[in-house]
Amino acid sequence: MAGGTGAERRGGDGGPITVGVVNLGCPKNQVDAEVMLGQLAAAGYRIAESPEEAELVIVNTCGFIQEAKEESIQSILAAAELKRRGRCRALVVSGCLPQRYAAELPGLLPEVDAFLGTGEFARIGEIARTALATPGRDRVWITARTALPTADLPRRRLTPPHVAYVKVAEGCDHTCSFCAIPGIRGRLQSRPRADVAAEVRRLAAEGVREVILVAQDTTAYGWDRGEPRALVRLLEELLQVPGLAWIRLHYLYPTRIPRELVRLLAAEPRLCRYLDLPLQHCDGRILHAMRRGGHETSLRRLVDGLRAAVPDLVIRTSFITGFPGEGREEFAALHRFLEEMRFDRVGVFCYSDEEGTGAVALKPKVPARIAEARRAKLMAVQARIAEERGRALIGSVQEVLVDGPSPQFPELMAARMAGQTFEVDGCVYVRGPAPPAGRFVQVRIREAFEHDFVGEVVEVPQ
Repeated sequence: MAGGTGAERRGGDGGPITVGVVNLGCPKNQVDAEVMLGQLAAAGYRIAESPEEAELVIVNTCGFIQEAKEESIQSILAAAELKRRGRCRALVVSGCLPQRYAAELPGLLPEVDAFLGTGEFARIGEIARTALATPGRDRVWITARTALPTADLPRRRLTPPHVAYVKVAEGCDHTCSFCAIPGIRGRLQSRPRADVAAEVRRLAAEGVREVILVAQDTTAYGWDRGEPRALVRLLEELLQVPGLAWIRLHYLYPTRIPRELVRLLAAEPRLCRYLDLPLQHCDGRILHAMRRGGHETSLRRLVDGLRAAVPDLVIRTSFITGFPGEGREEFAALHRFLEEMRFDRVGVFCYSDEEGTGAVALKPKVPARIAEARRAKLMAVQARIAEERGRALIGSVQEVLVDGPSPQFPELMAARMAGQTFEVDGCVYVRGPAPPAGRFVQVRIREAFEHDFVGEVVEVPQ
């Protein structure tokens, strides 16, 4: 067995060794963490409620931008402190950070017992056994490839039982000048459509009501396999899976949205009318420097066309401020674009130089304080738009999916409309008797805030 013998997995209390995971970064990273937990549980390890209770701690890191790298390092140091106190016997660091800095991290973090790259998740049982048996030896488990999950790999999901992320592809063939992902995760690799469908059928049989399809560029799914229609064909197949109520798409590249996908969105209510569509900027010169293509006119045409075809479509997007060469004029155009397009959800990030990317060499650099001030201005605009959009829903009746008791307000249930993705877009706090998690309920919206709503139950579907 990959995890070793029972004796090798015996914890301090004589039972199985306990494992805790600290997962950072995006949902794609979370799938990797879930696969590792599934492998370890299948090998006989016991999953701890928190890292503080674990004898083996795994920190699954993000290494995408400077802020994410700093968070990863702080989390590793916090886990190392648990090891110093004595309960934690072995510390494993996995994910994008060790994949990106395989040569540097072992010398900088001697307290880590194993560094696990993005191609070795299925070997976590072997790696954990080695880290526990011989701390400080065989520390680096990193190859140049990135592994894809498969339907037959056990997973221990970190989401509620009725929600699941499904990674359909890894890597990216785009060459965006600000992005380090292709250097970390490699080129596009799509899972076979039959394998994805098999996983989704199993998840639905386990009670999952919502699947969220994720990749670096979901619209590119299947292109590397010579199947340009693969995404639409996959969705058509998944729409036949009994029990699924919502299918949601994340991370769509703006210039690759096929007309067939738009038609499917308009026709199929189980396909959430929600698109996560990172635009990054609107100025043509900045977009060209980003190696994104397009310009303000083409982006307006894209968004207007999507809204015309799917009138109730919710669009989430993201922008970068402070990209090299962004002057007052370019930022003013972005500010105006955001004001006028009135997106439903927006994230704004400050540019940071990332080694190995093309934008490092671009000039002139924008000072960090200016990039942050511009980010704050955009977020203030979007806060106002979000509040106005939210107030427009007061008094309306909306169908929501119940996620469970609210961690912030235990007396209320947390739920989501189809236009709110899990753990990202806020929620609807439900007053009154509500069904258990995983069920749908009709609520009347009574209050609206920037991200969240408060509603009361008016009908529980049978």
